[in-house]
Amino acid sequence: MVNLRSRSDAASFRKGTSVHHLQTLPMIDRPALLVVDMQNDFVRAGAPFEVPAARETIPSQQRLLGAFREHDLLIVFLQWVGIENDPYLRMQDKFTWVRGLTDDIKGCRPGHLRYYADIEAHRDCCAIIDELAPTADEVQLTKRGYGAFLGTALDSILRDRNIDGVIITGVMSECCVEDTARQAYQLHYPAVVIKDAVATYDPRATATMLDVVDKNFGWVAGTEAVIDWLKAAQGARALSHKRK
Repeated sequence: MVNLRSRSDAASFRKGTSVHHLQTLPMIDRPALLVVDMQNDFVRAGAPFEVPAARETIPSQQRLLGAFREHDLLIVFLQWVGIENDPYLRMQDKFTWVRGLTDDIKGCRPGHLRYYADIEAHRDCCAIIDELAPTADEVQLTKRGYGAFLGTALDSILRDRNIDGVIITGVMSECCVEDTARQAYQLHYPAVVIKDAVATYDPRATATMLDVVDKNFGWVAGTEAVIDWLKAAQGARALSHKRK
């Protein structure tokens, strides 16, 4: 089991590792990593919904993926999808991003191939970016709303696997990331948003989102704090096994 405080603290002190920053995180025994909308049409250069700052979060997200895979913990990739005659188009006069869903652009339309200049290649515009590509046994869920839980099987998947908390990364900070944290809270999952692994068009919006989450819906932490926690928890488990 993974414990964000007591058991991990003891292991970390034995290793000479500071855990002061871990003490503000929730108690979670079995976390899941939720990677939100890190898709080609949100991340790649020239994409219709391009969030340039999302590319800066790739190294942090790669480190988190590596840590969760090392400890055999659940990883779920969320993908927002556009559809033909998308009902969101009724709101395009208010929300300019919706214009990317028209049939001449096909934003986030599964199976639609698009050329991206930064990788000089065509990719399925709805797919997760190459740098964070899921493995064959990792969960991928499509969604139509902002949050990861609305209209998806995510809650059932987490409960079936005894997941009792979530770590959240991805885009866009004030939309899909924040809504995922809100929904997690309402379903009683402690949620930790990774401050250096989320992005949107305006860094001020990310800062506001992090403040809102921290005050009302969950916790905020950095990539290295969570990786330290995972390492410490693994050490505590190993020590516990030795004593048995």
